[in-house]
Amino acid sequence: MVLVLCLGDLHVPYRTSDLPQQFKDILLPGKVQHILCTGDVCTKEMYDYLKTICTSIHVVKGQFDDDHAYPERKVVKIGDLKFGL
Repeated sequence: MVLVLCLGDLHVPYRTSDLPQQFKDILLPGKVQHILCTGDVCTKEMYDYLKTICTSIHVVKGQFDDDHAYPERKVVKIGDLKFGL
């Protein structure tokens, strides 16, 4: 089984100081095979944190992202499925 984490609009540290501890407690390294983020990771530190959970991370640009190199759109293929971000 492949586990894919889809998230977005994290807004750390602009709207909150960190992810909720309950969320962090279940995000163990090696548990998730892919992370799909719909934008607003916001900082390199948050992106680096997500990379500690899973090395296969796909991000599209949100309006508050510091990294302007993220693409506006992206299609990710995982197995037989395609995900549009």
